[in-house]
Amino acid sequence: MSTLTSFDPVFLFFFLGMIAAWFRSDLEISPAVSKFLSVFLLLSLGLKGGHEVAMTSDPRGFYLVCLIGLSSCVAIPLYLFPILRKKIGDPNAAALAACYGSVSAVTYVAAQEFLRSQGIAFSGFMVALMALMEIPAIMIALYLRRLSLPSQESSKDTPSLFAAKSVVLLLGGFFIGFVMNESSWKGIAPVVQGNFKGVLIFFLVDLGLAAQPRLKEAWKHRGIALLCGCLLPLAHGLITLLVASACGVSHGNQILLAVLAGSASYIAAPAAIRASVPEANPSLYVALPLALTFPMNIMLGIPLYSYISQWLAR
Repeated sequence: MSTLTSFDPVFLFFFLGMIAAWFRSDLEISPAVSKFLSVFLLLSLGLKGGHEVAMTSDPRGFYLVCLIGLSSCVAIPLYLFPILRKKIGDPNAAALAACYGSVSAVTYVAAQEFLRSQGIAFSGFMVALMALMEIPAIMIALYLRRLSLPSQESSKDTPSLFAAKSVVLLLGGFFIGFVMNESSWKGIAPVVQGNFKGVLIFFLVDLGLAAQPRLKEAWKHRGIALLCGCLLPLAHGLITLLVASACGVSHGNQILLAVLAGSASYIAAPAAIRASVPEANPSLYVALPLALTFPMNIMLGIPLYSYISQWLAR
């Protein structure tokens, strides 16, 4: 089965918003609704992530892959932000650092389908690792952005990092989801899971409407687009694959670790950036992960990681 079959057309709604703005449609989403969409998505992601970690039933090997995966989530924003801030400014650098340090659930699902089609086994706890890897880079990027603010603005006009609404929703939701029993989870699952894609559609349309007017600004940074959208994600994935192989991680888990490290978030991180760094350009932090990194991973990244993992095992 080709990984292309795992493509979810729900992400086309981002481009629908861009097209509507391009043709100067009167389509608009009010600021109040826009804020609600971000709140819903961030809280839902936190709750689902915490619940998935709590439901991990096979912890063997989990701590090792957790250490490798979380190390990539910390390292990527720490080195990416200072490099990018000189080229595209602090807000955009924080946005891209958050997106490329965090992970893509859709790319992960595509990688799972690829492994199943190839008959390659992997551990069930990897989905819990994916949930854990969504949050750290977002927090680090927001912290680095806060440090870059003038001291007066940082102290007077912005809340502390842990009071930022995106962090409160992600971490608070994660903790609540973690302590929920199965009965409690089933009570909220129809809202948190059942309505997630429906709310995501409107969020993506809203991001598309905001992104299109700033495409010209984003086009000035096409070199950054190629670097961040394609080259660096492949490097992140390959380095993680080599580390996982050296540590004795199983073949299937190696590939999934590489895919997660080489992916980019276009749900959790954009929602957090939209809420906490509204001056960042969505034409960069949504369009690059969605239009460049995602298809690159589907067509090249996942098969490449699989091939290299098999070669290393010889």
